[in-house]
Amino acid sequence: MSYQVIARKWRPQTYNEVVAQEHVAKTIANSISKGRISHAYLFAGPRGVGKTTMARIVAKSLNCVNGPTSEPCGVCEFCTEIKNGNAFDVIEIDGASNTGVDNIRELRENVHSAPLKSRYKVYIIDEVHMLSKSAFNALLKTLEEPPAHVVFIFATTEIHQIPETILSRCQKFIFKRIPVAQIVQQLSSIAQKEGYAIDQKALYHIARASGGSMRDAQSLLDQVISFGGKDVTENDVLSLLGIVSLKQYCDCIEIIVGADIPSLIQFIEDIITAGVDIARFVTGFADVVYAMRLCRVTDVSALLGYSDEELSLLKKTAQHFHDEQLSLFYTMLLDCHKELKFTGNERAVVEMFCIDIMHMLKRPTLASILKQLDEGPQAVQKKKLNDSTPKESKAEDDKKIIMHAWTQLLQNLRQSKQY
Repeated sequence: MSYQVIARKWRPQTYNEVVAQEHVAKTIANSISKGRISHAYLFAGPRGVGKTTMARIVAKSLNCVNGPTSEPCGVCEFCTEIKNGNAFDVIEIDGASNTGVDNIRELRENVHSAPLKSRYKVYIIDEVHMLSKSAFNALLKTLEEPPAHVVFIFATTEIHQIPETILSRCQKFIFKRIPVAQIVQQLSSIAQKEGYAIDQKALYHIARASGGSMRDAQSLLDQVISFGGKDVTENDVLSLLGIVSLKQYCDCIEIIVGADIPSLIQFIEDIITAGVDIARFVTGFADVVYAMRLCRVTDVSALLGYSDEELSLLKKTAQHFHDEQLSLFYTMLLDCHKELKFTGNERAVVEMFCIDIMHMLKRPTLASILKQLDEGPQAVQKKKLNDSTPKESKAEDDKKIIMHAWTQLLQNLRQSKQY
């Protein structure tokens, strides 16, 4: 038998095997077991989360030799044909390449013929939102009153593009993105069954890069295995995907906190030499700062998709910053990403923004200024006198004089209630 990619080889065959879509699986399985079978289902959600897979499982549930059943056997003739994609009575249609009204008219003509072998004739229309307006209109009457032996299953990533007249005739199920932890667990199980040893950190990088899509994650796993062989390390994944690890981002943050410009320039040089896309680096940097800020507020480990070790590193690095500084840090990185679209020298833009962030961290925060105001001008003046030394530079003297004058002005405004 020819080689099958991991995404096809390990496609779920039962409701229990579908990852992170329990709300859909349970509802459909219960409805079939109670004989409450709808004539039309609509599966909507992001790419690669199990919509077409669920549609095939529903087809097996309806046509299994033991069916209709919520637990298809998977070994009978009908289940095997559906699994292999050669069932006569399960017709899969690509909505993107069959968009016209003529295609729907042909479907309407065929829909009244009885199934050749099975109990139900199941039409699975993928990317149904690609159908034209006239095609949707031609489908309305058939969808409203189909023959008893016909079940329609629509799958789409763009539910908002489907007319309300179609939506009102279907049972709608919304598929959600798969959490990183569940993707890691599934990939680890697949790798173990395939006989490969993959670093747990590497799996987290793959899961985050997939964007909540199990199919994308499995495709990346296939690619990584081809690159790294039997033993896949974190560096293999970083090299292949062209991304930066969380530790490297935290190292960069330590450099920025220490205002070490030579080390910063060398760090960016190493990133560019490694073939990392600069725009992707900045986006990842912003995600790390976002995660650091959330870590300061509450436990959001499930939302962020980091391992316990990575969360510990994030919390440790976040201690260098005040909440206000993290907010400015994030905003500046977003501005940097925008600037990259209009420059021919990406390296210079990133270096300049990082240096600007260094200077931003040296400035007093609004919270520190308000704290000094609450202490009153006497405390500020006392601190000024205690901190003064004969060797202070003129710039330091000017800074303290301005700070004292500003404090006095605000204090006068507060007393006169002119604010």
